[in-house]
Formats: sequence, structure tokens, C-alpha cells
Amino acid sequence: MKKSFVAGAVLSSALVLGACSPANQNDSAGDPSATSTTASSVVATSSEPISAENAVVRASVEGSDMTAVFATLVNNTDEELHITAFDADVDAQSFELHEVVNGVMQEKPDGLVIPAGESVELAPGGDHLMILGLAQPIEAGDAINLVLTLEDGTEVPLDAIPARTIAAGDEEYGNMGDMGDMSEMDHESH
Repeated sequence: MKKSFVAGAVLSSALVLGACSPANQNDSAGDPSATSTTASSVVATSSEPISAENAVVRASVEGSDMTAVFATLVNNTDEELHITAFDADVDAQSFELHEVVNGVMQEKPDGLVIPAGESVELAPGGDHLMILGLAQPIEAGDAINLVLTLEDGTEVPLDAIPARTIAAGDEEYGNMGDMGDMSEMDHESH
């Protein structure tokens, strides 16, 4: 399922340094209820239509073949952007946009919309990017590259996202289809 893609420019050093700060080492990436901020509270650091702040991929948990990516996604344009899919440079069965509704994690059917000049937070217990069916674990200290796909087909690279051990949100897994009985897993596995 891994797609080939040409990776774009590496995110600014501020992103990497911010994501690696000890203050964020084991937190839950902020309040999952905070889903949008104004453009004045974020700093655009990329010539790409979308940049990421404090991006992190959760290091794999033993016995689980899934993980999630969290970040604040910043719309650097004056137009609304609609993310419909994403891919990563890891061998996995699927890459899905997810949300948590009434405490249950599920695929986000309409994708993710970022208003013009604003940002959306991807956080444990809220919206996030889900990687399912990993062939190999993602270890703390690794880094992955993502490509977000917009509704118009534009691909936006997000490079060198560090993997860290972080806590899960307070969500249930419901029916995850062919991925086995995830409903029995505790929330630390996500």
C-alpha cells in the first residue's frame, strides 16, 4: 500500500526542535477539544500550502500494528483547504484520517478542512492521522515523511516527523474491520 512520492522541502528546524523539546516528551499534544486557532496565533514556516507545528508520530506499542500522527496543521493560504487522504514512507496496510466521536475512534468520512489562514489541531482523543497494519514497528527516535493529499489532488509533503513515546487519548476503538479485535485493546495501544 505504500505509494511512491517525491518528498518536498524539509520542515523548518523550528518544527524539529519544537517537536523534540523535553516539555512535550510525554504529553498528550494539548487539549483535543481545541480544534482551531486564528492565524495570528501560529507562525507559517513553509512555502507549502500546509505546514505542521509540533508534529509527532506515536512510537509503536508492543503488540500493536497501528499508530497515529499528531500536529497542528497550518493553512498558509487565503483559501480553505480540504485534506482527503495521506500517505507515509512506512509499509502499512492503510492510512486513514480519523476522529473521535462520543469517545469512539472512527474514520473521518469527509476528510479534514482547514479554514483559510487558520490551523487545526490533530491530538490524541480528537482528529488525527491513523496508520494501520504496520509491517514494522516505528521506534522512538525514528522519523517518517508524510504526504497530505488535498481535494484538488495537490500533494503536500511533511518531512522528518519524529517518533516519540506519548500517551493515548481517551478513546475506544469500536470495530476496526480486518485489523483484528481492536475493541479489546486499551487506549495506550493507539
